[in-house]
Amino acid sequence: MSQDWDELFRQMDEWTRAMDRFMDHIVGARPPAPSFALARWRPAVNVYETRDAIVVIVELAGVDPDAVTVRFEPGRLLIWGRRREALSEETQTIHRMEIQSGPFALEIPLPGEVDPEQTEASYANGFLEVRLPKRAAPSRQSITIRIPPEERSSA
Repeated sequence: MSQDWDELFRQMDEWTRAMDRFMDHIVGARPPAPSFALARWRPAVNVYETRDAIVVIVELAGVDPDAVTVRFEPGRLLIWGRRREALSEETQTIHRMEIQSGPFALEIPLPGEVDPEQTEASYANGFLEVRLPKRAAPSRQSITIRIPPEERSSA
């Protein structure tokens, strides 16, 4: 039964990659967006609004903050990085392996106009929080957002 689910998820992953390739063909490449076909797992994401900001929270337990890149582009937030394998070099037999690792990439459409210059990012207890202040006028600027060292804690 488990192998049936594994095969189903493998087929779904192949379909997703094929759709990514198709959309890249239709829309064209948008550098420096990450290649989503290389993503091996997808972190959980929450997006919500406050009166003053759009807030994006990404669950990144076990991911080194230095291995994460956050980039704003008009109308969307791109987040990509890598979680290292949690296996010891001494591992001989795996009995259960559910923690996903490897590269990940997220493209998060933003539900409104934001001020990228005032965007703040923090990383604590395995959660990346990006706070994007709302703005009335459209922004056509792309920027890379850094997580300040003082806003980091171990994953």
